[in-house]
Amino acid sequence: MKMSMLKNVHFKRFTFTGMAVVSLLVLSGCEFGKKKEKEPTLIVVNVLAKELYDDCHIPGSIQVDFDKVSDVAKGWPKSAKIVIYCANYSCTASASAARDLKAQGFDAYEYAAGTAGWIQAGLPVVGKAESPYLHQANEQHSESMIDVPMVSTEELKQLLDKEESVGKK
Repeated sequence: MKMSMLKNVHFKRFTFTGMAVVSLLVLSGCEFGKKKEKEPTLIVVNVLAKELYDDCHIPGSIQVDFDKVSDVAKGWPKSAKIVIYCANYSCTASASAARDLKAQGFDAYEYAAGTAGWIQAGLPVVGKAESPYLHQANEQHSESMIDVPMVSTEELKQLLDKEESVGKK
């Protein structure tokens, strides 16, 4: 066993009257025998307010406030594919967040159709889905951000079906 695995190991000695000295190996804070948790290969992030996320979000996604994405991302593996989404094609928060993450060296993408595109495609969601924007017209604009790579609804569905994402845990 490598010494690095033993950093939280303590030896305690107990002496019992009329008996030999007994040593116990105490493992504290050690997850001996447990598999190391796999790093996610996909992180799907909803940058809408928590209330909108709670009302309706894509299964397997997590909610991070738009203004906190860069800070929270510091704890994410750079090897993971990160897909950012917000409400619909009219919302630019996802493109902006994806652009910022790209600049930090992340493999970041925008899902521009957003929650509305997902639910309108008939795909499953988590929540009551009562927000009006979910059922309003949602069409891609010609002036969509071309400097941010995008994933389609079908591509995101395929990614979620095959990958282990943060929100699935």
